[in-house]
Amino acid sequence: NRFYCREWVFHKIQHCLQQKTSNLSAPGTAEPLNPVSGAGKGGSWGVLLVGGPGSGKTALCTELLWPSSVHGVHRGLHQHCLGFHFCRVEDSDTLCVSGFVRGLVSRIRQSGLVPEYEEKVSEPAVQSALQPGECERNPAETFKRCVLLPLLGCKAPSQALFVLLDSVDEGCLTGDRDRDQRSANIAELLAAHHELFPPWLLLICSARRQNKHITKLFTGDELYLSLIIPYIYITHQIKSAAVLNYRP
Repeated sequence: NRFYCREWVFHKIQHCLQQKTSNLSAPGTAEPLNPVSGAGKGGSWGVLLVGGPGSGKTALCTELLWPSSVHGVHRGLHQHCLGFHFCRVEDSDTLCVSGFVRGLVSRIRQSGLVPEYEEKVSEPAVQSALQPGECERNPAETFKRCVLLPLLGCKAPSQALFVLLDSVDEGCLTGDRDRDQRSANIAELLAAHHELFPPWLLLICSARRQNKHITKLFTGDELYLSLIIPYIYITHQIKSAAVLNYRP
């Protein structure tokens, strides 16, 4: 099947990856980043795709990962995917934070795009955090120890990579909660640790535009929408007020 009317989104994502890649040549980024000093902070912006129900968010994410056209294959965005996850409200396993963390570790290892990661994640201290029960007790700590810190300790790849999370708003509760429970779901896990993402890694999330909780998590208190795009609009620079505006 052909995939219509979303080429502009792929162009925007490609531009974001190119921008991150160009930043890799900046002074100090050739060496492994120091997770203690927070060297990844400042370059950890991402992309949030938002649209109404049935607007094609999942179809777009699927096309990004597994292009169905010759043009999509030639564009090659799928080759930059370090990991992905699809949340489904009808499948509770896909909303499980610990399951998401384990799955992401597995996909990063399988991708082979960051060779040093395999060695770092094989260390006994890291493997212990992935053990059944340990990851469930503290998935946020496991995410930090088994995904973010190992990636920060790896040499930056020659080109920027991305992690894709579809329907990140599924299962996201909007009620009040204690501040200590900042990782009650996958969206909050990502938002709470976003500044630890390495500067060469682009986080791409999709969500329904009606979910204001997600908007606040990923774009802060600033107004994130200045122009509604039919079906899908795209906001750029998660955790900042910058917005990519586009009118097809």
